Amino acid sequence: MTTSQKIKDFTDFTSICNYFGIEVNNNQLNLFKKYYEILLDWNTKINLISRASLKRTDDENDTILEKHFLDSIIFLPEIEGLINETPAVFDIGSGGGFPAIPLAIMKLNWHFILCESTTKKADFLNLLINELNLNERVKVINSRVEKINKKNEYKDKFDIVTARAVAKLDELIKYSLPLLKQRGYLLAFKARETEEEILNAKKVMENNKLDFKIFSKEINGIERKLIVLSHSGIL
Repeated sequence: MTTSQKIKDFTDFTSICNYFGIEVNNNQLNLFKKYYEILLDWNTKINLISRASLKRTDDENDTILEKHFLDSIIFLPEIEGLINETPAVFDIGSGGGFPAIPLAIMKLNWHFILCESTTKKADFLNLLINELNLNERVKVINSRVEKINKKNEYKDKFDIVTARAVAKLDELIKYSLPLLKQRGYLLAFKARETEEEILNAKKVMENNKLDFKIFSKEINGIERKLIVLSHSGIL
């Protein structure tokens, strides 16, 4: 699917979500608006998103709405087609909360653990979760994934592992496999060419008997991709 619609405000955001088959209700929209305000405020204190990218003219797309909020949920219909109704999700390198927090806003019955190694960013995430009243089903771990995936309490516990702008695909596979259930999925969100990453990850995929599938959507000339990996015979 492709669209060239501008995303300058929340009206455009909901419209383009509808175009991609994603319905955002009033409660969810209010949470996104609150998230937006908190993100802007904290971004003056710590670098959650590029400050240079926030400078725009009236004709330009809103970076937060397009490249962070929309990018996080644009493949939601495809993800929903893969999983059960109440998945446990582990998000690697959550940073400003993407894609986990937008997904948590949209899916009230999903449970999330956000792994963030930088303490200040983890503090932001904890505050954000409390402000959005997501704390009953969204938790933050201030640690590196390489440490977490060695702990028995997290091994083989998750239906989904998500990662956005964190690491190359071969590294993500190594981080994720200890965390995933046998029928779980690694979801790697990408906004660039993926052929080289997939080629470089071929050996580790073969060694672990993994299949992959790529979903692609284009917004304003920029292709977004979701690489889904799972054990052979599941996809």
